[in-house]
Amino acid sequence: MIYLIGGSPRGGKSILSRKLSKVLNVPYISTDNLRLVVLPYFKGNEKHKNFPYLRIFDSAAIDKFFLQYSGKEILNADIKEARSIWPGTKSLIDHLLVCKMDYIIEGVHLLPSFVKHYKNNKNVKVAFFIKLNEEKIYQGLLRNKNNSDWLTNNTKNKKTIRLAAKSLYDYGKFFLKETKKYGFKCFNTEDNFLDKIQKASDYLRN
Repeated sequence: MIYLIGGSPRGGKSILSRKLSKVLNVPYISTDNLRLVVLPYFKGNEKHKNFPYLRIFDSAAIDKFFLQYSGKEILNADIKEARSIWPGTKSLIDHLLVCKMDYIIEGVHLLPSFVKHYKNNKNVKVAFFIKLNEEKIYQGLLRNKNNSDWLTNNTKNKKTIRLAAKSLYDYGKFFLKETKKYGFKCFNTEDNFLDKIQKASDYLRN
């Protein structure tokens, strides 16, 4: 069985993937890692054209990043990279299916418009995660203050965290619209997070 887990950043994709991997004894990989495999095959201007995060994102300048780019611009950069990564990701999925291997693939780059190809495949299960309440997203980011966190470990500016919450809201709207369009199961994890993760796990395992 191939498990495809997509959706918004901070939605719970990685947490569910680790949980499923442990319960099912199945390996998992993030599309963030697949991105690094694909990236060297793009040269020069094509690399920056197809992977805009190389140009716009710097974890050491988080405040500048969220001040300079809107949530929709950040989302569009991820969509652009998703298109660049998808041929390699699809090739991996198809290979795993031919070899009848169990695998979990998770990441923001798994767009509903791409994985629709596997919607009726009995050997592929798909779930997406979103958060839609901007204030709850913001409060959740603040609660991560003392944890290992690429955002809150690199900024103390609440305005930046507020802008990040707005960005995640834009992702949520996009994935909600797309999952409805293509008929995929979508879990909103802004409330009762661990309960929703368990429900998603049950959904994918049944």
